[in-house]
Amino acid sequence: MEQFRNGGETMKKIAVIGAGPAGMAAAIAAARKGAAVTVYERNDIAGKKLLLTGNGRCNFTNVDIHADYYSFEEGSVAEQILESMNTGEVCDFFADLGVLSIERKGCFYPFTGQAQTIQSALMQAMDALGIKLVLNTCIGQIEKKDIFTVHTDNGDDTFDAVILACGGKAAPKTGSDGFGYRLARGFGHTVSRTYPVLVQLVSDAPNLKNAAGVRCQANVTALVNGQKVANDYGEVQLTEYGLSGIPVFHLSRFLSKAVEEGEKCEVVADFIPQISIQMLEMFVTKRILDLKGYTIKDFIGGLVHGKLADYILKERKMSAETVVVEGDKEIILELLTAMKEWKFHITAHKGFENAQVTKGGVLLDEMDANMESKIVNGLFFAGEMVDVDADCGGYNLHWAWTSGIKAGETAAQ
Repeated sequence: MEQFRNGGETMKKIAVIGAGPAGMAAAIAAARKGAAVTVYERNDIAGKKLLLTGNGRCNFTNVDIHADYYSFEEGSVAEQILESMNTGEVCDFFADLGVLSIERKGCFYPFTGQAQTIQSALMQAMDALGIKLVLNTCIGQIEKKDIFTVHTDNGDDTFDAVILACGGKAAPKTGSDGFGYRLARGFGHTVSRTYPVLVQLVSDAPNLKNAAGVRCQANVTALVNGQKVANDYGEVQLTEYGLSGIPVFHLSRFLSKAVEEGEKCEVVADFIPQISIQMLEMFVTKRILDLKGYTIKDFIGGLVHGKLADYILKERKMSAETVVVEGDKEIILELLTAMKEWKFHITAHKGFENAQVTKGGVLLDEMDANMESKIVNGLFFAGEMVDVDADCGGYNLHWAWTSGIKAGETAAQ
């Protein structure tokens, strides 16, 4: 094997498979520790999926990093990885790369508001550190005897350590099609079943096209077989096929697997979250006197989006033009109560092609707190291909940076 020397010391040769967020962070960390690093990427650019994050703005970490927002339990190996690099240290990592950050509602973005700023900074750092980036290259096989041999469609090379940072299966058009799981299995690792999460949910509710495009603040709760499993609040979007928006993405982490397994899945939406049932009764009592003689749509027009009102009235088989009279108090109160617990039966999700993240992957139990395999010495993992997923809000990228940096630093030792 070819040897590299730095100041008289032999440099370790490290291969990183995948030039996504975790892979680039791992490469930079390893090179900073003195390793000779080669990064293999099947796309024609590094960080292709990264450019899409946060609608192109790249929410790269969060002020509140805690196990509660992730799929693993407190005290797990993954939590130890997260605690090895806090929010401030992630921001400092990017500040060292020349990226200023700005915080909005607990989420950190590059000051420019562009994901390309993060991608460019990572690529510039790799270039400055002499990291070899091999694009448009697919991995055929990786073998290990005394050392690792990486077989590609553009030739083979040997390495002291390999970091698998191949991504999951979400957004396959960016190159994340799950091929890294095959490499992991080739080394004897277990890969749990994978599901698309942070994804839109499909409902068989009738007449949804009448409400398509409505965006409204709502409290949403996920039920599986009638049991509450999650809830969130924020802007929900109604579509022709079902539900979208960040709160719905959060719920998908708890519903994607259940809906695939045929369990009864529902989302209950409170479209008037700012008013309790008790306050609604007072509201109706007063407003029915003020608006006697107006239509029922006029009556609820100050509470919900007009298009949503049309949809709900149609579903309740009530005419929007029905004139309100004093005796309608109980009818209106029942309608408004229904709007606080509106159920959508969930029949499917919108698949990996629309998902932001993969649930499932290489089992955490088969790696140590340095992201090194317990099965094969010198084999490391990082990022989304590991069985870790989290809410929207920079949590998944925080995992990518911390797991990548930990793997890179340890591999170089």
